[in-house]
Order: sequence, then structure tokens, then C-alpha cells
Amino acid sequence: MTRTPLVLLLAAGLLLTTGAAAAAKLTAKNSFPMKFFAGGTVQFSGTGCGTSVSIAKELPARSSGITVPSPEVGDRDDFGGTHVTAVSVAGTVITITVLADGPSICDPAETGQPPDTVSWTAPYDFRAEYTRRVQATIRIYYESYIFGAKWKRRPKVIHDSRAGLGPGQRVTGIKWKRFGGRKAIGYGKLRLDYCRPGDNCPQNGKRIRLVATKPDYCTDSGKIEYLRLSGYLGKTEWFGAVITCSE
Repeated sequence: MTRTPLVLLLAAGLLLTTGAAAAAKLTAKNSFPMKFFAGGTVQFSGTGCGTSVSIAKELPARSSGITVPSPEVGDRDDFGGTHVTAVSVAGTVITITVLADGPSICDPAETGQPPDTVSWTAPYDFRAEYTRRVQATIRIYYESYIFGAKWKRRPKVIHDSRAGLGPGQRVTGIKWKRFGGRKAIGYGKLRLDYCRPGDNCPQNGKRIRLVATKPDYCTDSGKIEYLRLSGYLGKTEWFGAVITCSE
């Protein structure tokens, strides 16, 4: 049996996971389930008619709900020399087995060789789908521009504008009640940096509640991040920001 490396892809892009996230214990409060796929071309090779060859593909730890849309049992390669005899899933390991039985390998009239001496290769399209818990991150300069943006988990400060721009709003001293799952909730102090001495800014310095939602993969940033952030003073929404990602 040959075990080959696997290219792991999101349905909309690459999965980026930090070492700290991978090591953390993932729960419903600090993570959420997300669908992924792994795909590519699997190249089988062997010698002789009647030879079976198996290749194993290993998905990430804690993958669940694994299905293999392709290849399917009975599929033949493009040259008709082999067919898939088994596709099995054991834990997070997918094993695919093919059998050399077609005339392009087994018929001496086509190969000009004894059937047991023919070397062959057989490519098959491979796709596996699975679910895995992941953790979201958030932009500390919370806007839709990638340039100047930074991402963290449980940041203590969040700005409402791009780095280097003029005074805006900040939330400082944030303590997160929950973070990383479908919804993040935190509390901090609202800082209105544009408020000058003598201005009437009653909200400046008030306690504000942050609610981040809609975690998803953003193709622009290449990260799994919260795409909506709202700030509440009491029950009133003080601001609402949305990240728009390319499709």
C-alpha cells in the first residue's frame, strides 16, 4: 500500500490554520463545523495483468462525515486498462484499490508483451468531502480593505478604520466571553478618537458589547474570519460593519 500526501482545499480556497488553533481543544464555543474537500489526480502504477494496487489518502485529524464522490467502484481509467474495485473509509483514511484487467494491459495483441510483464500507470480523478471544526479570526482594523488589515484571535483592541488613517473609533480593553465559534461576544470601552477636548461626546469611554457573526472563508484574505461585527451601547446598535469578500 502506498500512502501519498494530500492537498487539502476549502470549497472556496485554502484552509489556513495556525498551530495554536490546531492544538486547542475545539468546542461549540470556540469553533464551528465547516465543510472541506480534498482533490486532485491519483496516479496508480503496477506491473502485470491481474495486479491490484491500493493507495491510501489521509485526511486531517478529527475529520468527520467523510464521503468520496470520485472515483467510484467500477470506474475505469481513460485507457481502459484498470478499474476501481474498492473505495473504503476507515477513520480518516481513504483507501482506493484498482485492478489491472483491461486489454491495454492484458491483451498481448495490443501490448506486444506477455501480460505479466506489462508496466502500467492509471490516473483517476479524486475528490473527498468532509467536515472539520475550525476557529474564526477577526480583523483588528475592521474594514473591507485587505491592505493594512491584521487578524487576531481574541484581540484586546479593535479599530474601525484602516491603519494609518485619521482618528476614528476604537474599542479597547476587550474581554471576550466567547470567541472562535459561530458567534463571538466581548466587552470593552468605546474610544472616540475624533472627540476633541470640549466636544460633547457622552458615548466616549462607555462600555460597549461586541458581537461578531457570520464566520466564513474569505477569498481576499485567505482566512476564516468573522464577516460581520456589531457594537452595542446598551440595547442600541452603535455601529455595524460588514466584510465583503470576492466570490
